[in-house]
Amino acid sequence: MTNVNPFKQPGQWYRGNTHSHSTESDGRLPIGDRFAAYREAGYDFLVLTDHRKVNDVSAHSHDDFLAISGSEVHPANPHGGSMYHIVAINIHERINCAELHPNAVIANIKAQGGEAVLCHPYWSGHTITDYLPLNGYFAIEVYNDTCMGIGKGFAESAWDDVLDRLGPVFGIAADDAHGTEHDCFHGWIMVKSPELTIDGIMNGLRTGAFYSTLGPEIVDLELVETGDKKKVTVKCSPAQSIVFKGQASRGRRIVAPQGESLTEAEYVVPSATKYVRVEITDESGKKAWSNPFFF
Repeated sequence: MTNVNPFKQPGQWYRGNTHSHSTESDGRLPIGDRFAAYREAGYDFLVLTDHRKVNDVSAHSHDDFLAISGSEVHPANPHGGSMYHIVAINIHERINCAELHPNAVIANIKAQGGEAVLCHPYWSGHTITDYLPLNGYFAIEVYNDTCMGIGKGFAESAWDDVLDRLGPVFGIAADDAHGTEHDCFHGWIMVKSPELTIDGIMNGLRTGAFYSTLGPEIVDLELVETGDKKKVTVKCSPAQSIVFKGQASRGRRIVAPQGESLTEAEYVVPSATKYVRVEITDESGKKAWSNPFFF
């Protein structure tokens, strides 16, 4: 996996959601209405991921909006845990996941030119034991809005477990939209790309040229290296806390003084640190997450 700093890449920011459903599976809106709702809400792209199905969505793209086909697939878990939920972004043929090992499912996704995301680990009850045998996925859902219905939408610890024990993987905030209000327009990614095309968005995803948010904005993020020393700096919309997270006990949390807010912070990276990622939390508790710098 290669990763870039999206804040230093050419192009512009595109807002998108990578996990949504229509009446073709268990969503409450027909395909056209689902895409129209996200376009009207100011999104630049949406991935439709109905369960075990792949729908033709080409008719729903416009000059200012990109409809991307996908699927949510459910291979059995041969390692003792519950069934996997894997979002396949940019696939065009149905995968018979019931008959395939989960790694074969992920390989099929990639063979179609797509990418695989591990969905809502907290809601699924999955731990590092379930993810150790898997390979080929590029991201894990750090936030899933529909899972907030039972209070299990945040999955930072699952993401950190994978980063600590397995290595580079990106984090995605997604709606997992089924309804029309409670699980829509609350979690999204901002992708940096030269153009609003399938190739542009997919390249942005594969290289980590995006960040995830529930509202707060990451304005700039930079890794400064001087000799053998590294420093990560971040600028953001007003925040109550900025947290730099590395593996295990490495990291730093900066909290705004009472009645004030933060818009920037820095972290001197200790030696032997594998990665650093940044979490922003605003005064209402909404978060934003950068992808990690991998060392």
